[in-house]
Amino acid sequence: MVFFLNVFLFKGLIVYPFAAMVGDVNIFMNDVDDPQVAEIEIMIAEPKSRGKGLGKESVLMMMAYAVRDLGIHVFRAKIGESNGSSLNMFCNLGFQETSRSEIFKEVTLELPMTQPKCEELLKLIDNVVTHV
Repeated sequence: MVFFLNVFLFKGLIVYPFAAMVGDVNIFMNDVDDPQVAEIEIMIAEPKSRGKGLGKESVLMMMAYAVRDLGIHVFRAKIGESNGSSLNMFCNLGFQETSRSEIFKEVTLELPMTQPKCEELLKLIDNVVTHV
């Protein structure tokens, strides 16, 4: 499957055996106080494609791109509190809860980019199959 990344400047695609879009991953730099904070989100629309690691791999690739090319130093994810799979994935990636919204039934998680975490992400870029 080809998993499209919704950043037009991204130079790589993650290629799988079947050509079908299964979801998307996005980043938004919408913190006016700190433009180097990015909100990241992932959606795997195809139920049969969930639980295969596509979300994790896509989020890691988007984060690596954002660190390398956009200078992002903090990632933020806002996840519905009933979305246990997504919460687990982000927590397993090192994100930590920073707040909860009872009104929106949403959990906010953040991951600061330490030097070791940046190096770990940037190593991933070396393994991306790129298409020009």
